[in-house]
Amino acid sequence: MLQKIKELINAKEGIDEINRNIGENNKIIHDLKAQLESLKGDVIETKKEQKEFLHNFRENLHIIKNLREDFGKELYEFKLLKGQLQRKILDKFEEELQKDLEVNRESLRKDAEDYELLRKKVSEILSRLSLTGEEMSKFLEISRSIKKEDFELTKFARHLIEMDREKLELMRKIDNLERLVSKIRRREVVR
Repeated sequence: MLQKIKELINAKEGIDEINRNIGENNKIIHDLKAQLESLKGDVIETKKEQKEFLHNFRENLHIIKNLREDFGKELYEFKLLKGQLQRKILDKFEEELQKDLEVNRESLRKDAEDYELLRKKVSEILSRLSLTGEEMSKFLEISRSIKKEDFELTKFARHLIEMDREKLELMRKIDNLERLVSKIRRREVVR
């Protein structure tokens, strides 16, 4: 009987040990269940966020496609506008160039007319100078034939000096005019 009591006590201790193990396992199962519930909530939340992300992504993808099409159209229109602007700029440049050329032609025409007038005046001056030279030669001949004692020729000498100075001045002007004419001709040849 004592043996049976001991066996019962041992059995009771074994049952108590099993009950403790079951309690600990229940506690662990309960903790695992709570963690599993938390994970399930996290998975549901993640799934919901993923659906929302996919929905937003599809909307954004549609918007991006529309924007890409709009951008392509705008780019095409910009290229057309660029071509038109280039053509307009070239046309405007040609028009301005034609205006400048016309102004320069008028200027050259006026310069040519001025040159012709100057050439005629220079011819007149040269003929007058030639006449003046002939007159001076006559006066010199006459002055050689007249004795110094007969007349005082200081006035005439001054007049001759003055005429000589005028002649030199006219010769300088002729040189300047010839240089001007050469410049004008060179400009006409260059253009």
